[in-house]
Amino acid sequence: MNLPIKNRFWGYFGLVTSLSLICAATISPFDFVVPEGLSWQFIREGFRFGSNLKDYWQNILLFVPWGFSISIIIPSKYKIARTILFFSLLSGFILSTTVELTQFLLPTRVSNLTDIIYNSIGGMLGGLIYYFHFKIIKFIGTIVVGRIDRLSYRSIFWAIGIYCSIVTLGILILILSANLNNWDENYYLSIGNEVNGNRPWDGYIKSIYISDRGVNYAVAKTALAEFNNFFSQDDRVLTSLILDRDRQVYRDSNRLLPSLVWHKKPPSPSTDKPSNNLVKNVCLSSQKSTDNSITINARQWLKTQVPATFLNKHLKEKDEFTIGITFASNNLEQGGPARIFSLSQNAYTQNLVLGQKKTDLYFRLRTPITGRNAVNPEFLIANILDDCVFHNVLFTFKKSKLTFYIDKIENKYSFSFNPYTSFPIFIPWNHHGWLIDLSDFSDFKYRFVFYLIITMPLLFLIVILLFRYKSSP
Repeated sequence: MNLPIKNRFWGYFGLVTSLSLICAATISPFDFVVPEGLSWQFIREGFRFGSNLKDYWQNILLFVPWGFSISIIIPSKYKIARTILFFSLLSGFILSTTVELTQFLLPTRVSNLTDIIYNSIGGMLGGLIYYFHFKIIKFIGTIVVGRIDRLSYRSIFWAIGIYCSIVTLGILILILSANLNNWDENYYLSIGNEVNGNRPWDGYIKSIYISDRGVNYAVAKTALAEFNNFFSQDDRVLTSLILDRDRQVYRDSNRLLPSLVWHKKPPSPSTDKPSNNLVKNVCLSSQKSTDNSITINARQWLKTQVPATFLNKHLKEKDEFTIGITFASNNLEQGGPARIFSLSQNAYTQNLVLGQKKTDLYFRLRTPITGRNAVNPEFLIANILDDCVFHNVLFTFKKSKLTFYIDKIENKYSFSFNPYTSFPIFIPWNHHGWLIDLSDFSDFKYRFVFYLIITMPLLFLIVILLFRYKSSP
C-alpha cells in the first residue's frame, strides 16, 4: 500500500532538510584535501574513540529529524515498531559512517567512532518518536485544550515514568562523566606558552611537581608548609622539575618526562620591551634575577621535545593528580589567558592549562563535561596575581573534586563536578563564556536552578493526575 502523497512529500522534505543540516554541521566548510598515504589502514588508525558530553548530546539531537523523516517514508504495511526502529537505526549508522569517512578529507575535522554510535542512537530515537507521535500529540493536545478528564491514568503514569527515567539517566551520565577518560595521550607539556607559541606568558618559574594522587586537606597543609621538601620526598611524584638558568635542556629527576628544550623567537619591537602604557604594570625586579628560577617571556619558553605520552596516559588512568608549581608574574596586564603551564596540542585542544589573565589565575581541566577545549566551564581565582612575588600554588583533582591552595592552607578554593553544577552542559547550543570564579563561588544558585528545573515538569504531571482523579465520576 502506497503512502499518501502528502505524507511522502513531508518525509522527503524532512530528509533533504535534515541532510543539509547534518552536512553543514559536520563537513563544512567543505575544503576537501586528499591526505598523503590514504588507505584503509590509514583510515582504521585515524579513527578516534571518545569525545565529550556536549558532543554526545548534540550528535543525538542532530540525527533525530533524520530518523523521524526516514520513518515517514516507510510503506504503511511495514510500519511496525521493530521495522521502524531497525531502518531508522540502520540509516543513521550508514549516514554517520559516510560523514566520518568524508571527514578524513577535511584537515579541520577529526573522525570519531563515538560520533557514529551516538548519531545512530539519534536516528533510532527519531524513529521511536515517530512511532509514538500520535499518542504524544494527543496527550499534549488534550492538556492544551483543557480536557484532562479525557486522559487515561495509564498515559499519565507513562508520562511520569518516562520523565523520571530521563532525569535519572541524565543525572547518572553527569556523575559518570566527571573524570579524565577523554584526555588525549599525545599532548605536549609546555611551560610559559602554548605549544604553538601563540599564548606567551611573562614571568619566572622555580619548580613544577606532578603527582598521580589527589591530596586531602591535612596533606595539602604539610605540602604548603614544606613545599620543595615535601614533593622531593613524595614517592608518588611522577615529574619533578627544578628550574634554573644554567641549562639548555631540562629533565625531570624521575626520567618519566621527555626532555624540555627552549623554544625561542628573535626579539621584535613589540616583545623586546613593554609599551609605555603598560610600564607601570611590569615588575622588573633585580631580586628575581638572582633567584633560582627561569625567565619566561614571548621570546623564550619551554616545551617537551616529543609528546608527554606517559604522563598524560598515567594521569588519565589514575583519574587523579596533584600539581605544585612555584612562579611569579612579571606583567599584570597579560591576556589570553597567557599559559604558565599546559598539557595541550594547541590553544583549542588541551588536557590541562594553568594561565594568567591580568591579575586573575585561570585554570582549564579537560573532562567529558568540560570538553576538548576544557572551557565548559573554565575556572578563575580573582586577584591572586596582583603582585609580582613568588607564589606556591598547589591544585589537586580527586573523586570529581577540584581544589586549589595558594601559598597557605587558608587560601583554599574548590569546585565539585556533580549533577547540579554540571547540568548546563545539556543545553544543546554551545555555552560560550561559562566562567566560574572560585574566589566567590557558591553552589547554592546551581543547586536551586537544578532542582527547580527537574521538579517543575514532575509537579505539573502530578497536578494533572490530581485533576484527572477529581474529574472522575
